[in-house]
Amino acid sequence: MNEENEVAELLSDYYESWFKINEIYRIWSKKHGIQDTVMFILYVIEVSPCCSQNEICDKLCLPKQTVSLILSRLEKKGYISRKLDPEDRRNKVVSFTEQGSKYAKEILEQLKASEVEALSNMSQEQRRTMVESFCLLSDLLTKSLSK
Repeated sequence: MNEENEVAELLSDYYESWFKINEIYRIWSKKHGIQDTVMFILYVIEVSPCCSQNEICDKLCLPKQTVSLILSRLEKKGYISRKLDPEDRRNKVVSFTEQGSKYAKEILEQLKASEVEALSNMSQEQRRTMVESFCLLSDLLTKSLSK
């Protein structure tokens, strides 16, 4: 097999794995009573307290309307608050309420436990190689796709 065919086959395997992982997160979220987009938004808010709606959109590559709709639902449930950003009044800063922090923590801790369990079945070298490879791939794709 020549290198071009090998790369094409690996790319196909990569896509299949990527789609499968996305489906796994979608199913897990559904079992826990939320959509995967909500789960990922909770994650972004958790790791970036006081983030903006635009930062959430950029981080998750989601349309502004989708993020705004989800944030409105979370706000109605009392899980988040949105306030105008004093440095950029065109943007809103999103943060958890006390109730929202508890809600997100419960969901995200369950998710993390499952992820830790899965990664624990890999050797330390496999985990490190996987993360380093994804970082390298994202950097190289950024360069290649920005041409």
